[in-house]
Amino acid sequence: MDIVKKFFPSILPDNEATYFSSLQGAIEAVDEYSSMEVIKTPFHYRFRIVPSLPKYTNMIIQELTKFHNLLGVRLDMSKSIKSSAVITFNVTLN
Repeated sequence: MDIVKKFFPSILPDNEATYFSSLQGAIEAVDEYSSMEVIKTPFHYRFRIVPSLPKYTNMIIQELTKFHNLLGVRLDMSKSIKSSAVITFNVTLN
């Protein structure tokens, strides 16, 4: 899995590093050849996941939902996932 991180500090807090490692593992369990871009803004993290094949889109969405429900984290999903074949969502920073 290719991961591109933008606007990240040089040292990440342990809980954020653990979150990103766990998220990567959850996505790789479904599609190990996908790619992900993470952009840090002052208010949220913006994720953009591109599956290697369109058939993995629904499975990745299910895994993302299951993973974030387990952590109690709310996702703000994009509405154009089916038409663009790219999964975009935000996780708000507290």
